[in-house]
Amino acid sequence: MTNYNPNIDPANNGTLVGTIEFAYQQMIKNTDGMLPATVISYDRTTNRVMVQLLITLVTTDGTQVPRPTVASLPVLVLGGGGFTLSFPLNEGDLGWVMANDRDISLFLQTYAQAQPNTGRVKNFSDGLFIPDIMKTYNVTEANNGYVTLANKNGLASISIGVNPTSMLNEVNIKADVINLIPNATLGFVNIYGQLAVTGPIGATIPPVPPVPFPPG
Repeated sequence: MTNYNPNIDPANNGTLVGTIEFAYQQMIKNTDGMLPATVISYDRTTNRVMVQLLITLVTTDGTQVPRPTVASLPVLVLGGGGFTLSFPLNEGDLGWVMANDRDISLFLQTYAQAQPNTGRVKNFSDGLFIPDIMKTYNVTEANNGYVTLANKNGLASISIGVNPTSMLNEVNIKADVINLIPNATLGFVNIYGQLAVTGPIGATIPPVPPVPFPPG
């Protein structure tokens, strides 16, 4: 494999501009930005992940050197207004590590305004892990025009969109078992409008034991 070298403008050879450009290129090579990574382990309770960066370092003789693992990074959890969307990350899942501009270690202790604890600048140790399924998601023509939340094999999904045949707004839920779990004492299920059921109801089929609702 040929070692990568940045393009050099022959007009800059032996010039001050060429020297400055070379120095700048060397500087930014030592400045972290964002790279793809794979999950080694994930603690969902603390929302911290250990990852392996997937772009190697390359020495001047072309030898590839794996980057060190990065431990205890916070994971992006989309949320706002009291709502969150959290994913159960597994070993081998993919994503991106984005380096913060300054040391965020003191901020992560309180999640309040804090000063940098060290002089680190643009370092993956102060990164954020952004989960990204990348190329392995399950989307077919049936999903066209719909927002979907689904597992990788497509057998459990929630899709929201407009039915291209009826032009009605739809929410479709697909799974082997769908549980409606009202909160204890005051919880109940409301249905406004028409209810259409295809297939047997109630005791005409063997009941499926309810799946314990996960905490949180």
